[in-house]
Amino acid sequence: IGAGASLEAAFATLTAEWPELLDVWLRFASVPIRLAGTLGGNVANGSPIGDAPPLLMALGASLLLRHGDAIRTVALDDFYLDYMKNLLQPGEFVQAVQVPRRSRVPGRLQHLRVYKISKRYDSDISAVCAALAVELDDGGTVIDARLVFGGMAATVRRAAKAEAALRGQPWTEGTLQAAMAALKGDFEPLSDMRASKGYRMQVAQNLLRRFWLATRPDAPLDESQLNVWARDAATGAFA
Repeated sequence: IGAGASLEAAFATLTAEWPELLDVWLRFASVPIRLAGTLGGNVANGSPIGDAPPLLMALGASLLLRHGDAIRTVALDDFYLDYMKNLLQPGEFVQAVQVPRRSRVPGRLQHLRVYKISKRYDSDISAVCAALAVELDDGGTVIDARLVFGGMAATVRRAAKAEAALRGQPWTEGTLQAAMAALKGDFEPLSDMRASKGYRMQVAQNLLRRFWLATRPDAPLDESQLNVWARDAATGAFA
């Protein structure tokens, strides 16, 4: 996806591959902003509460960075160094964002959810944004996990300890609880006008639980049971 692509066009492309991103697309600012703003701008800006970097990082995206004729590829995981600081060298710019296609390997199942918590439902800055992805084998064991949070640190960042608690383990409530506990070792959030540090940590842990409830191999909950805005599949009415 070219860095100059509008947010609206970029999300249309992403949701074609990952329909789970529809909710965050519709809540990403307003339509006029999505038509004027660009994906590359949102990524290069490097805000710790930007909504595009968490979901792109959860998808394993990388950036093409260009200076003259020289182009290098950098994993988005490694791009942010500190608050509003990144790997861009003088004269270098983000040319494009590369996003892997969804894996369709037999016997493997990929789950992705992005949750945005803000004071207003629409057109508001995130207090916490969680982009959560796991890949399971056909026995329900976690092969890989990418748990990414915005609003929890000086940069958008993966929860390395929580991810480690998941890999190689059955996707059960016991494994979930271990990952929730590990989150406290991954982040020390700050308090500000949007949320206290205690609230942010509790929300991050609860969103991980919500993700598990939606994706657990045994009786996953329907979206209508997890989202007050979800429509009933039969009647079309809001839950």
